[in-house]
Amino acid sequence: MKRTAGMFIGAALALLTGCAGIEVNTDFDRRADFSRYRTYFWIEGPDSGDAAIDRRVVELVDAVLRSKGWRRVHEGKGDAALDAEILTKEEQRSDTYYDGWVLNQNLGPANTVVTTFREGTLIVDILDGSSKRPLWRGVAHETISDNPAKNEALAGQAITKMFAAFPPGPTPR
Repeated sequence: MKRTAGMFIGAALALLTGCAGIEVNTDFDRRADFSRYRTYFWIEGPDSGDAAIDRRVVELVDAVLRSKGWRRVHEGKGDAALDAEILTKEEQRSDTYYDGWVLNQNLGPANTVVTTFREGTLIVDILDGSSKRPLWRGVAHETISDNPAKNEALAGQAITKMFAAFPPGPTPR
């Protein structure tokens, strides 16, 4: 599903890397009455290239929404529509270490270590089922592993954290 650039500016800013665990940010339409939404359908699930993790993300989102009283229905028949996307990219980090320290100055030979790692971002969008107007977005960002079991655990933690305060309550006026 194509995304509009200005859909949720706050969610775009959420892509900043966090070093201490999974960074999760959510944003939502403050005018939306989430008490109207009780059923949902998937427009499109994630397509990361790993069918097992894609399927697991859908299962985890389904489970958390069930726990919130929402019910999955046939495509096109729900109050809300869901879309999820998994993005990955390779990153590098350079750290330089000096062998000497004199008068608050780094002196002597230096050693630079370059670490390459993969960053993963999970985006879950909830839209109005009929108008497809954006209602809510969750973005989780973390370093991913070559170990599929570890990535599945990370997905579970991200989704749990992402939906911890879902659905949002009424916004004070």
